[in-house]
Amino acid sequence: MSYDFAVLTPEAAGGDDSAALATAVAVFESEQVASDADPRLTAFLADLEAAGAADEDNGWVSVWPLQVSTDGVAVPTTYADVDNNLVVLLKLAARHSLVLVDLSSEKVDRPAPGEPIGVMAGDGTRLGALTYRRLESILSDLPSSDPWIVLERDSEVYVQALRQKDGSFVLEYRDGGPALHFSTTLPKGDEVLRRMWAWLRGEPDWAVGANWQRVQF
Repeated sequence: MSYDFAVLTPEAAGGDDSAALATAVAVFESEQVASDADPRLTAFLADLEAAGAADEDNGWVSVWPLQVSTDGVAVPTTYADVDNNLVVLLKLAARHSLVLVDLSSEKVDRPAPGEPIGVMAGDGTRLGALTYRRLESILSDLPSSDPWIVLERDSEVYVQALRQKDGSFVLEYRDGGPALHFSTTLPKGDEVLRRMWAWLRGEPDWAVGANWQRVQF
């Protein structure tokens, strides 16, 4: 039993989610291997292996090597850490302008213009890329039940924000292990937006001027 994804070329996915889901199922069921694989798919596989997905001890892809068809590649994964696995796949698919299909939840994530990043939010948002306007929209529409957003480069490098009941935000970032996890409180969402976007763009002074405190675990 595995948690199944498929990575498709945009041409094979088409413009309709139902068509993309049907193509993803066909890719999983097909035993044909492309003799001349799309370079976007082969580059995706190389990055997936480099990310440790097929590591003998800690890998999370159920089968390796994966077979590339004309339309895409089936990616069966373990259930050990589905959320983190999804973030990695989102980022790699976005990097190579590919469509990620989560067959287990029947969700299609198409390549988006913007900064490659794993994005998760309390409203169910999961993206493989982000634009400034999209980040602004997510922050302004955080649901009252789960008012949070995480921008993640990997499991130990991320920035996250939580809107509090008074409208202020707790902003945290992690730049490695637990000793490099810091938190601050900001009164307004526009400053959260500015700092999160600057972090995403790799601006070196994105954290300057805030009262950061190391988070104790």
